[in-house]
Amino acid sequence: MARKTNYTEKIAALEAKIAKKQDELKKLKQQLSELKAKKASEDYQELTEYMQANNLTVSEVLASIKG
Repeated sequence: MARKTNYTEKIAALEAKIAKKQDELKKLKQQLSELKAKKASEDYQELTEYMQANNLTVSEVLASIKG
């Protein structure tokens, strides 16, 4: 006689794996968000330092970019 497959157990196991991967994905997205925020902060700091060092205003920088 053929062995009967227990689909309930297989479904539960897959659902558990999906939940674990979703949690991992959530954590990775949080890390990505934090890194993007840090990069934006550093980029902003670098820009403001450059503007101060070169005596530039926001209007002057924007005009140069659009220019």
